[in-house]
Parts: sequence; C-alpha cells; structure tokens
Amino acid sequence: MAKIWSKSGDMEVDDVWDDTELIKMYDESLQEISKNETSAKITSRKFKGEDGKMYTWKVGGKCMAPYEENGEVTDYPATIDTIGGADNLEVGVTFIYYGGQAVVQMKDLWLNEEAIADAVKAENDLQKTKKTSTVNSVAHSNSKSTSSAPNTSMPFPSFAPPVPPNIIAMAPVNQKEAMNSMLMSWYMSGYHTGYYQALADQKNVQN
Repeated sequence: MAKIWSKSGDMEVDDVWDDTELIKMYDESLQEISKNETSAKITSRKFKGEDGKMYTWKVGGKCMAPYEENGEVTDYPATIDTIGGADNLEVGVTFIYYGGQAVVQMKDLWLNEEAIADAVKAENDLQKTKKTSTVNSVAHSNSKSTSSAPNTSMPFPSFAPPVPPNIIAMAPVNQKEAMNSMLMSWYMSGYHTGYYQALADQKNVQN
C-alpha cells in the first residue's frame, strides 16, 4: 500500500491540525438533524392560546400567524406546514395568497374564520385568473383576430395590508447553526483537498 502521509520528524505535535472542535460540531449537527426529523413527524398538537381558547393545530390547517416588519406585527391568514422545534412549539407556515414562509411560535397563532375564508377565496380566484390568462393568451396568439387581449390583472384581496416582503429576509439568524455550517464546509473542503493531493502524490510516486 502506498504511503499517503507521514509526520515529519522535526514537526512539533502542536503543528498537527487539531480537528476536535470540528468533530464536536459535526456530532452536534447530526444530533440536531435527528431531532428535526423526529419533530417533523408531529402532525397536530393541542395548545391553549394567549386568548384563553384551546386550539388543535394541525399540519395543513389554517390559522392567523404574525408577520413582523420594522417592529410592527401584523397577522396574516396562513397554512400550517410543520410543527416542531423546541417542545414542538414552533410552527412553519405559508401565508395564504402571498406564498411567503415563516417559522412562528404556537402561542402566537389564533383563528379568524372570516379573514381566512377571504384569503382562501382570493387565492383560488388568483389561480383561476392565472389559468384563464394562460388559456386566453395561447388562443390569442394562435388567432388572427384583432380583438384586444383579455384582462390578466390579478385581484388584490381586501383582508390584509400590502404584500409583505420576502419572509426569508425577516428570519432570525441562528449563530450556532451558521457556525456549524461554516465549520462543516471547512472540514469537508479540507478532506477533499487532502484526498485529491494524496492521489496526485501517489500517482507521481508510481510514475
């Protein structure tokens, strides 16, 4: 077997890269992934809201979820995508009609049947408008008629304030997760670089 790496006789022990911290972060990342996979299996949970009412939140169900911008919080109708996080009290939602996503606390969810119904109707109307617009556009392009193109403007719902900006931009930064990702990136980059160099050195020796 070819010799890939050897420690130089005059190399100090302290000169050898200690990847103990990287290995520790890697193990923590695996544990976090395992925890998230377990949390992802939860599809419903009963919870008493801040309004004193007992709710049963389910994946696929509707709710009113908070969106914060510039210190101001506005509640929007949303669909529950996931239930998980610490003590399964973090809820992933997609805002109806807008399509933006966010992770919110279960304690901040509540119901407004009228607003949710209006949002669902607006979203359905939007989908119908898109389909009709597509069909009419194709028919118009294939026709020699000089009639004006159909109205393709999107209806704007009256149940909520203007469209919120990109939800990802408002997501809180988790410094620990960012550190995990950075260290893992360095670790894997070093691994593949060393592996490539070892193969190259081995080829040179054989030649």
